[in-house]
Amino acid sequence: MRNMFFIMILFYVSFLSGQARNVNGNSFDNSLRCEADKLLTKWMDTFLTYQCIHPDSALDGGVLCPACARMHGRIGDAVLPLMYLAEKTGNHKYLLGAKRLMAWMENVHRPDGSWMNDVHISDWNGTTVFASIALYEALHYHGHLLDDSTRNHWKQQLLNAGEFIMDNPFIYSRKRKGMRNMNVNYSASATYALYAIGELCNRPDFKMEAREIAAGLKSYFTGNNCFLYGEGPNISSETSNGCRPVDLLYNIEESLPNMAYYAVMANDTELLSLVERSMNTHLEFMLPDGAWDNSWGTRSFKWTYWGGRTSDGFMGGYYLMAARHPEYLEAIHRNIRLQDEATHGGLLYGGMHYLASGIPPCIHHTFGHAKALASFLELPPVKINSSGSLPRDAVYGMKYFKDIRTWLLSQGAWRATFTGYDAEYKVKGTHPMGGALSLLWHAQAGPVFAATMNQYKLIEAPNMQSNTRKYLMGGTPRVELIQDGVAY
Repeated sequence: MRNMFFIMILFYVSFLSGQARNVNGNSFDNSLRCEADKLLTKWMDTFLTYQCIHPDSALDGGVLCPACARMHGRIGDAVLPLMYLAEKTGNHKYLLGAKRLMAWMENVHRPDGSWMNDVHISDWNGTTVFASIALYEALHYHGHLLDDSTRNHWKQQLLNAGEFIMDNPFIYSRKRKGMRNMNVNYSASATYALYAIGELCNRPDFKMEAREIAAGLKSYFTGNNCFLYGEGPNISSETSNGCRPVDLLYNIEESLPNMAYYAVMANDTELLSLVERSMNTHLEFMLPDGAWDNSWGTRSFKWTYWGGRTSDGFMGGYYLMAARHPEYLEAIHRNIRLQDEATHGGLLYGGMHYLASGIPPCIHHTFGHAKALASFLELPPVKINSSGSLPRDAVYGMKYFKDIRTWLLSQGAWRATFTGYDAEYKVKGTHPMGGALSLLWHAQAGPVFAATMNQYKLIEAPNMQSNTRKYLMGGTPRVELIQDGVAY
């Protein structure tokens, strides 16, 4: 069973690659993996220096965030990169770190099988689906490193998490009519989590539920550009500009990769085709320096230039499809390079200028994207050359994306984004819209303008880094009128 996932992926990669496979591509893939390994090791070595040793079980094995001065409830996601490095290096410190980390996770583990997102801040436990994926991959690829007692305990926790996902369709299902669904990243990721747990734990009912959720998701792709929508509360109808709630980062760093993993495992070719089209559309928004342009997305308040604040990463899902899309390899390469540039002292900072501004790094960025990097490194090589270019490298004038009422401009060394996208998230009036210049980028200067919230608010306070500066100013260029205390 352990090799079955490898076999399915290898078969699919071989099927996609056709004549594109060549021996020279192996050198690029090896170089890419070496870069990823180096960055991952740097992150996790530093991560372990923040792991507490304390006689109190409420602290022992936990990881203290230098920016938030607390332990994030999702640190258990780091079990995958730690187990990956334990196998690759043979260094016992990574295995010990993983076991101590999962022991601390008992502090956020609930009787219903879920894990809470935070300690004493929020009782939200929908993120159990992401914890499940990390734990599944750690067991699937590296469970043989564990003693029987630890392995059986982790497997039982994984089974209980699957039961929780099954018992909470309000969070994870999109197939039941008349039910107010959560953001689409939860149901999209539940397809992979449930199918994978079903394989590992011999639960056909989990796999059946994954298929039913996937069937419901196929109607959540927009008609013209094939954006996955559902990152927002209003999904039943279009906005006045004909838009649905779409967020680029949650799509490319969680939903699309996890649906791709599911579709390969379940041989769901219809969904895989939709995911592939959607991945192509989303790649149009990667800047030439490897950054993701989420200046317009519904949840852009968690945009970090190189990715998303609490989402994972796009590498694994895109790598699955890279055999006939060599530009995907180039995207992975450039984004890894950018994340390395944003890493200082072994931790990934929330922006390219955080260090110079004296803003400390939240450790959430590091462990979340380390998880995604490890998922990519677990996959077998595709052995093709990178295309050497991305869609936005080309000087094409203008492209219009009707489904999100957004225009991309490419002229000379300049790249710009103008958005009339009017699908807002839970807090109204914070999103740039109305034809705003949401991004202006230059090949030598990098981002000149980048959209911010119109009014700074901690929309997801536990999942956002607080700003302690005295003066805050909106970064989206606009004409503003303040009349009777109301900003227009």
